[in-house]
Amino acid sequence: MPYSTSQGTRFSPSDALPQHLAHKPVYALPYEDFDGIYIGEGTDVRYITVGLAQYDHDRISLKTFRHTGQKWSRQSEELPIHRVIDAAIFLTKVLFDRQGHQVSFPSGTFEGQDQDIVLYREQRSSGELDDFEQFINNNAPLNKKRFNKLLEVLNQLKIDGKI
Repeated sequence: MPYSTSQGTRFSPSDALPQHLAHKPVYALPYEDFDGIYIGEGTDVRYITVGLAQYDHDRISLKTFRHTGQKWSRQSEELPIHRVIDAAIFLTKVLFDRQGHQVSFPSGTFEGQDQDIVLYREQRSSGELDDFEQFINNNAPLNKKRFNKLLEVLNQLKIDGKI
């Protein structure tokens, strides 16, 4: 797992990056020390990787490698890159652009979307909805910080002519 830091710090993941699984990492971020709300509480995510997709080695995917403490978890997730980006767009709108009980996506937000879409909140108990809103409110500072960092990275890449 090649990496370096500006201060020469080495991170020590709990488990070595698995090389025997169908997803073949090309870049791997040791993620345990960076897992948002789970920092200090312990996380089961050891790595986030970009590599050859397990479903087709002619495609790339992003994968979170999760570990139970005894073995690599079947709950590890692999997503095609475009779905990761679409998920980020969807999440951004849900977290920061809800209007009442709905979220609107203008035409062209998603590939092939030729008309506006309005999503309405699913039917849930008031307790479930309270839990949902409380989680969003409690984690708003961290989520805003992470999305602002994403915006900063995207803006710099655009300035540099890379996107």
